[in-house]
Amino acid sequence: MTSTIAEIVLALSIPCSIAVFFFMRPVPAALLVAIASEMFLPEGAHYKWPYLPAFDKHNLPYLCIFLACLVRCPGRVTKLPKEKWILALALCLLVGSLLTATTNGDAMVIGTWVQTVMPGLNFKDGAFMAATNFVESCLPFYLGYALIREQDDLETLLSALALGGLVYIPFALVELRLSPQWHRWIYGYAQSNFDQTIRWGGYRPMIFMPHGLALARFFLAATFALVVLDRLRRRLVSLPTRLLAWLQFLVLVACKSTGAIIFALAGLPLLIFSRPKRQLRVAVVLAWIAALYPVLRLSGIFPVDRLLEAAGGALPSERTGSLAFRFLNEDALLQHTRARIAFGWGEYGRNLVYDADGQGQSVVDGYWIIRLSENGIVGFLATFGPLVIPVLLANRRILRMSSKRDQLGVAGLAFILTLVTLDLIPNGLWACYPFLLAGALTRRLREIRREEYDLAAESLSLA
Repeated sequence: MTSTIAEIVLALSIPCSIAVFFFMRPVPAALLVAIASEMFLPEGAHYKWPYLPAFDKHNLPYLCIFLACLVRCPGRVTKLPKEKWILALALCLLVGSLLTATTNGDAMVIGTWVQTVMPGLNFKDGAFMAATNFVESCLPFYLGYALIREQDDLETLLSALALGGLVYIPFALVELRLSPQWHRWIYGYAQSNFDQTIRWGGYRPMIFMPHGLALARFFLAATFALVVLDRLRRRLVSLPTRLLAWLQFLVLVACKSTGAIIFALAGLPLLIFSRPKRQLRVAVVLAWIAALYPVLRLSGIFPVDRLLEAAGGALPSERTGSLAFRFLNEDALLQHTRARIAFGWGEYGRNLVYDADGQGQSVVDGYWIIRLSENGIVGFLATFGPLVIPVLLANRRILRMSSKRDQLGVAGLAFILTLVTLDLIPNGLWACYPFLLAGALTRRLREIRREEYDLAAESLSLA
């Protein structure tokens, strides 16, 4: 469901996004377009052309950023990354999408009593999946890699996240009191099921995001960004950054999203009091959990029963039931996915589980199970690899960083990226900025290594 005003606003965002680059430097302009588009553009509105993915508020801004950079600073966005693993994973994602279509050319019969024939996939479907995956993950990653180079660029990225969260606070307070209404007031329709906004005897705000959980993830990233900026002694809007961080945290708690609150309670003490090296050690452990989760679930090693038992003693019965329901859905989808574990079942509902009447029985929540069931283990690794590998590289290289500011910035960004990635296990992607963060971290690590080499060479020449 969409509206005329939503389609008009989405169309106007294209020239407005490009125009921003003629009034601001490329890095702040790109961050403004990416984050503001996610915050305020309409959900559900999109444009679709033949053989191309649907362009909406989540991927269209990155295409606009790329086109604007081609005009304003072509040297930044016309060079391929030098890291071979980036190119290898991108190639796996694109070629893997084509192989998904190739291995799913057979028709699929669903249902026993009432049968429906689902047609097989062809090369055009594979190309469409490749294009969709490219604009969803590869393009945001590449733009983060191309634009965020210096320490000041990284701090600008953190500041953009933090300011976005602070700007959203008044909107969230309104919806906490009146229920999620901003999207309906401005664009004329609600972007999600209203039943899912009722939590803990109150409302869970969404503002202009696709779900209340998406807003909670954004507030979580903004809270952590404020803490990192405080440790970097960087101020925002002439107010103490730590005070703003606690304000953002209180609003996050008020959003009533259990997972985000748990992440915040566990992560804030580490970011506030721990050294960058310890932050990265924890981030590496969490990153490996996110990367190995499908293997643990497929092999039955992941302690589902113990986790549900622990949740039953600590969380309300409603939340425990929701968690158990997620695991049951994952089990059914994994059983179906095992049949085509390499490249998955593809899109159009082929990856779902159906009952004897041909009705869909799957509720696909986690982004990991979406990628695994649609594109197989190859698609999962090619998608989650760019989110996990930069964190592992940061842990390896932090010991060689002589600048305390570099250590704090890299460790802080890596920790934010890790928790956002871990949140993709129970929840959907909803926005492309996790890949933007991953690309930024990867490029900053490369630039720090170059700076350290240059500093060492200069010291040798002086000696």
